[in-house]
Amino acid sequence: MKKRVLALILALVLAAGSFTAPEAAYAANEETQEQMSKVLLIVKNKLEIGDEYTEFSYKYGSGESWYFNWSTAEGDKWINGSCDEEGRIISVYAYGNERNRKIPDRTSDEVLADAQKLIERVIPETNGHLVLKSRYCQYYNSAYRYVFSRIENGIEMPDNAVVLSVDYNTGELVNLEVTWNYTAKIPSADKLIGADAAKKKIGQKVEMELQYRQGWDEDGNEKIFLAYIPLTTYIAVDARSGEIYTERNYWNSSSKTAAEAANDMADEEVTNGSGFRATLSEAELKKIAELENLISSDDAVKIIRNNKYLLVDENATTVSASLNENNGKYFWNITMRDNRPVNYEEDDTFRSYAYATVNAADGKLISYSASIKGYYYYSQQEIDSIKFNYSKKDCRNIFEKFVKSEESEKFASCKFTSQSETMGWTDNYGRDNFMAYSLSYTRYYEDIPFYSNGISGSVDRVTGKVYSYRSSWSDAEMPSSKGVIGAEKAFDAYMSYEGYDLIYELYTENTQSDSIYGYESEQKVRLVYRTAISPAIVDAKTGKQLSWSGQEYENVRTDYEYDDIAGTTYEKAIRILADLGAGLPGGSFKPDQAITQEEFATLSSKMSMFDSVEKFEKKDKKLTRQLAAKEVISLLGLEKIAELDIYKLSYSDASKVSKSCKGYVALASGLELFGKKTKKFNPKSALTRGEAAQLLLNTLNVVISY
Repeated sequence: MKKRVLALILALVLAAGSFTAPEAAYAANEETQEQMSKVLLIVKNKLEIGDEYTEFSYKYGSGESWYFNWSTAEGDKWINGSCDEEGRIISVYAYGNERNRKIPDRTSDEVLADAQKLIERVIPETNGHLVLKSRYCQYYNSAYRYVFSRIENGIEMPDNAVVLSVDYNTGELVNLEVTWNYTAKIPSADKLIGADAAKKKIGQKVEMELQYRQGWDEDGNEKIFLAYIPLTTYIAVDARSGEIYTERNYWNSSSKTAAEAANDMADEEVTNGSGFRATLSEAELKKIAELENLISSDDAVKIIRNNKYLLVDENATTVSASLNENNGKYFWNITMRDNRPVNYEEDDTFRSYAYATVNAADGKLISYSASIKGYYYYSQQEIDSIKFNYSKKDCRNIFEKFVKSEESEKFASCKFTSQSETMGWTDNYGRDNFMAYSLSYTRYYEDIPFYSNGISGSVDRVTGKVYSYRSSWSDAEMPSSKGVIGAEKAFDAYMSYEGYDLIYELYTENTQSDSIYGYESEQKVRLVYRTAISPAIVDAKTGKQLSWSGQEYENVRTDYEYDDIAGTTYEKAIRILADLGAGLPGGSFKPDQAITQEEFATLSSKMSMFDSVEKFEKKDKKLTRQLAAKEVISLLGLEKIAELDIYKLSYSDASKVSKSCKGYVALASGLELFGKKTKKFNPKSALTRGEAAQLLLNTLNVVISY
């Protein structure tokens, strides 16, 4: 018996060529061998691993998971798979070099049937518990990607999902990822308190704060806007009991308890010695003129060294400075270092450095950061003798005096936010020590906070010097708070956004144990009304949802459905285009209608494989076939080739093709982007929307085929 077991162990270890022997041997006891045989047969049946896969390796991982790898002798095809100890699939990735890269011949709806059959065979445990959430064409992988969410009692459970990609040429599985809790009890969906009652409870816990925020307009210019922000972004209400939850990860407690819980040189000429004479352009002269009133780097360094509040090490004598421009303003960026050799024999290893930014126009200090000698640079004897000369109150007073000397007007617009201990350690006597205090002050305007603006810094408790400082301040116009809608209306608007739903969610309870990890974790399920709203920004004047940059938020549509394409010539092309995430707004595609230049630009811009789109001057103008040829050849990056005067067109109406479009039409014809070549090209005829869809797909086919 022992010899048989030993032989099997050796065979398994030798088979596991891509894994280390200790990992393989971890699974090699008689009980686990029986389990491995059982799991292997289950997984091979599910994945239909044939005899062509002659090579095999495996390992047994943490979390009680098996990892298997099969490949052909030539290595041209392989399948990786993982499963739990019951043989339930966790992940699969299959590769075969015969995969044909081209645009799909079938739509995602047609391939969906193959995906569902794969799910039934490979992960039958999920049958009847899935709802399709999204689909997308992975043209680079010749596959459609489908995302399913778990559903129980007709209610979504988004923490569990099945994501799979299916080869749209063969219907075979490309990859699969399964996130599923098989053991947690699913609460009943009876006797719910209702969304309105849950909203009232959430309203008792969520405070909507009026804030100034920093954003950008459509042209990329900075703007300040007013918005209401929920101070609690995650909150859930038990759909049956009404209990409020504010967290999903609990330690040593029940969920109920935790839930509570240069002008002078302008006229000069410079020669390069061979007759060429360079002169300064107007733009260059303008930039040179801007330097006239700037302070020198030496002056900037003196500003730092002469500041009585700043911590500047006398040994940081190596200085470098660079002048940088930002939005028309100039700043000196200065580095000071102590470059003395380190003396390890005498334990003399601390070498200071400091970085500073100084406004080159007015000499104002923008930021400063210097190193301080932390406790790890001290000997034990020195640590015991460190004397902290400055208290918490002292440090705050010092910092405020410093800031007032630098930015008195700005500091007057700030309110104290926090003061915290930093650079801390515990000594041999169990005492907590810290080297410094960090302080922060938030900018306010009309008594409303502007959290991205303010002043912060740190003070060393030993020297009483400021070793870090930063002033973040926007010069953009501050809008008035007059006419804001109020916190109550802002909350109602917030709760109307997409993301407030009735769902099953997973939460984790961690309890102390005698295990090697020191705790045990258990995932449980609860039925809740949850605020998973993003972005959680409410326009303070209109109540509309805003993006992080302050623009009106638009939930970009990626699933295009049309009511007028069934049975039409270009139905399949339009549907495949939609699978690629490209479409036109509205419920109708109007395939026979002439497409405008702007609409064509919209379609091509939504196809991520195309880098750039022509900016048309007349956006409402119809797109002719010859101009469409110019566009798609440009999308392929063949403009230079198309501009060569070497082409001859064989169309009967070739004389009607504009000279500027001739090469583009010739290339488009040769690549059959408009389909099989016809006698006439009709260069000045309008391209229809349906024809545009097919043209873009044909162009994409060229991209991915070469």
